[in-house]
Amino acid sequence: MADNADPKRWGNASRRKFLQGAAALAGVTAASQFPGIARGAAATELKIGYMAHPIQDASIKWIKKWGELNKVTITAAPVSYEVYVEKMTANLTSGSDQYDIIWHNDDWGQLWGRYLEPVDDIPALKTINRYILEPFWIWEGKVTGFPMVETIGTFFYRTDLIQENEFPRTWDQLIQVSQRLQKAGKVKYGFVGGMKYPHSWFTFFWSIWGNNGDLFLPVFERDNAKMAALGWKSGLTHPEAVEAIEFWWDNIHTHKIVPPGQPTYTRTDANAIFMAGDAAITMADTTFYGEFNSPAKSKVAGKISVAPYIMGPRAPFKSIAWRDPWGWAIPKAVAVEKKRLAKEALNWITLSKEGQVDIWKLTGGIPPNEDIQKELVKEDPFFRKLRAVTIESERLMHGSLYFARWPEVHANTADYLVRAVMGPRDNIKKTLAELAQKIEEIARRP
Repeated sequence: MADNADPKRWGNASRRKFLQGAAALAGVTAASQFPGIARGAAATELKIGYMAHPIQDASIKWIKKWGELNKVTITAAPVSYEVYVEKMTANLTSGSDQYDIIWHNDDWGQLWGRYLEPVDDIPALKTINRYILEPFWIWEGKVTGFPMVETIGTFFYRTDLIQENEFPRTWDQLIQVSQRLQKAGKVKYGFVGGMKYPHSWFTFFWSIWGNNGDLFLPVFERDNAKMAALGWKSGLTHPEAVEAIEFWWDNIHTHKIVPPGQPTYTRTDANAIFMAGDAAITMADTTFYGEFNSPAKSKVAGKISVAPYIMGPRAPFKSIAWRDPWGWAIPKAVAVEKKRLAKEALNWITLSKEGQVDIWKLTGGIPPNEDIQKELVKEDPFFRKLRAVTIESERLMHGSLYFARWPEVHANTADYLVRAVMGPRDNIKKTLAELAQKIEEIARRP
């Protein structure tokens, strides 16, 4: 998800203003691999625009290895997450060639599609499950994003505190396990997770989805035409969503199994509390396993495992997970030869088992190459377990919606939900009704 850093310097006013206005093998020559692109002037450098994050750093590490083999200089320029979408949108709409490869995410796939080079001709795309490309990276029938990793949320827990057969599978069990550990003085909190924009996935969203609810109807639908046919009707006033927000209100104010300040937390705040050993359970992308399990960064290193979603009482299925990509994209404005080189680099790192496994071991990010996933299932017990509690869930879904105004919908949703859990419990239904009306109006705009 597009939510892996803190927007601490991006205030609500500027954020809303922008959101409202933005509606192969080594040595194989690029010319032989992508004959559909006419060869242009020689290029010796590729410039990458990205956000500093363990996954992207690991991927760039292997792009640079490709560059060394092919005598191409790779220049990586980090851009802060606070301004990333704004800066890259301006870059793309102006036709600038400042970057040859850019970080791309499912969250803003439909926002950028028309400005990106199709990547259907990259051979390694055939190793990737098309589910993680649709609908957000398809523009006019062409694929416009190339996965670097699958991004899937999972529950991390302390194995020194909770046995695998004791991990809570329901909301009530989460409360019971948390209070037991707190009463015994084992941890300060049973659970911790990000809540404030743009970290809704790690508390609000997983609980709504795990209770068979959704932001818009039909539940779990991501086809814009089908949602439009229902008039962009929100599901946030339905019992499934209401109960999820009441669940968080109770956890904060009554059961006290989460930090009292959690409504103001980003995922970075929550991760820090978990890594400090102050919480038994957190919810985060699998890509943070590397940090959680690093002795240099985490007091709980070597004592964590993963588990399926904690399900709500209305769920008609036993398990659910989102399955989406983080990836790279190539701007259309890039010179012809640089497009060729960029595609060669992305193809090489995806087909390299050494590279894909290295990224997995460094970060916990699931390789998008499914052939390599199959090998890891045989070779790596932890990967086998992680895949079992995520990709092999009974119900798979996408974690965002994919229309140009989704960032604005998300920003408003996060603000209202935080308000709901910070205000009186009796106001939750009223607040959700106001939110539903707000996001319906946003989604219906031309």
